[in-house]
Amino acid sequence: MFWQRVVLLLLLACCLSISATKIIIIKDARLVPSNTTVVLNALFNITSQYECVCQCLSASQCRTVTYYGYNNTCSLFSTSVKQTWLRRMSSNQSTNVISLDNGTLSSCTTYDFQQPPSLFVTNAGPTAMVSSDFNRDGHIDLAVTNTDAQSVSVFVGLGDGSFDANVLTFPTNGSNPYWLTAGDFNSDGHIDLANCNEGSNTISILFGYDNSSLFSAPTTFLSGGTLPSSIINVDLNNDMKSDLVVTNTGSDKITVFLSNGNGTFQFPGLSMTTLTLPSSVASGDFNYDGKMDLAVASRGTSQLYILFGLGNGTFQSNMSIYSTGSTPYLVRAGDFNGDAVFDVVVGNFYSNSVNVFINNGSGAFNTMYTYTT
Repeated sequence: MFWQRVVLLLLLACCLSISATKIIIIKDARLVPSNTTVVLNALFNITSQYECVCQCLSASQCRTVTYYGYNNTCSLFSTSVKQTWLRRMSSNQSTNVISLDNGTLSSCTTYDFQQPPSLFVTNAGPTAMVSSDFNRDGHIDLAVTNTDAQSVSVFVGLGDGSFDANVLTFPTNGSNPYWLTAGDFNSDGHIDLANCNEGSNTISILFGYDNSSLFSAPTTFLSGGTLPSSIINVDLNNDMKSDLVVTNTGSDKITVFLSNGNGTFQFPGLSMTTLTLPSSVASGDFNYDGKMDLAVASRGTSQLYILFGLGNGTFQSNMSIYSTGSTPYLVRAGDFNGDAVFDVVVGNFYSNSVNVFINNGSGAFNTMYTYTT
């Protein structure tokens, strides 16, 4: 999300009036003296998260800041330093900073500050978001579905945490676009977008181009049910092609569309109708048999379903079922305890909680932790 871009501000309270202050070793950055004269209270551009920026707040003339890329150092000097701000693009963890006064070391107190989030305007009803390098410039971009505007907005990343002011908008040719996923669906090396349209019960594919238009006009096809609420891409039949999985909440089923590798998919798709109001789907090889499996959140029964893949786009008839909090709307897979095994997390709308299901390594999720949101 846009408000998750964090900038670290450390306040150094150094109270002695001295002719020079050296501040040494701040994480992997280093401050050393410099004779560069700058404007008082000026901030400085940085091009790497490991660079640092200094701003003097005293009434004296400040001389700062030169960054040396060969040894990750930046420079600070002032004739009468009372207070100094240090800004670094890094984590938001505090670090003890040491000041040097005529050879005497003294600790300064450090504080964390979080600047207000950057605000970018989309079209009406932004609902879901995915990130990828759509224009292949080495910077991460963002794509957002606009449910009320029947479109997708693309924010082109500049590589420094900001985005181009020119927001690109693409129609979906479907009503109420909701969830979306990014992948190379036609095997041309460009990232494409696929989104589900809840209002028209369709899937839209926007194929990526290597030019200023970025994406093609959308190709649409039926979702295999009603009220498609989520969509992911995953290789379910081990052919190195990105297949699509859609939860059709209104018709109580999930539908699998196997990819032909050229931007088309096998129709009408394989549907499973043993779930009640499936709201979200995630993938992972949960039992480590080399075949991708699915985790599905059912908001109708407040349950988590684990479907074990057979490696051909179909699944075992027996599903594993686990109780969740009330009305789970979202499910995601990831290694949450560092054991190199896929776990599953579920977000529960009405119980205001998150369930974390820990995988025992063989596809069983018998340990669950609940956290209040």
